[in-house]
Amino acid sequence: MSIEQVSLDIMGRSFTIGTPSEEKNTLLQAVNMLNQKFDTIKQTGRIVETDKIVIMAALNVVHDLLKMSMKDDLAIGDFERKITDMINACDKVLSKTA
Repeated sequence: MSIEQVSLDIMGRSFTIGTPSEEKNTLLQAVNMLNQKFDTIKQTGRIVETDKIVIMAALNVVHDLLKMSMKDDLAIGDFERKITDMINACDKVLSKTA
């Protein structure tokens, strides 16, 4: 698995992120979805603070994901366990690098 450095524009900020080559398209789709949510919320004009717009965009994306997973008969408990497993794996890796 080769890691590819991908330059991204996320909510008006530039990032370079390393991703496995076979996951590049999915990453680009995720960035596009997040930017669309960000723009939609920003255009309503009700929220003007960038950090609040980012939080609302992230909440919208996660909500959409939950709705899709529930529609595909993935039990919410299974989904929560998978998220918890991912968080624990991240914590484990981060504790080793700290």
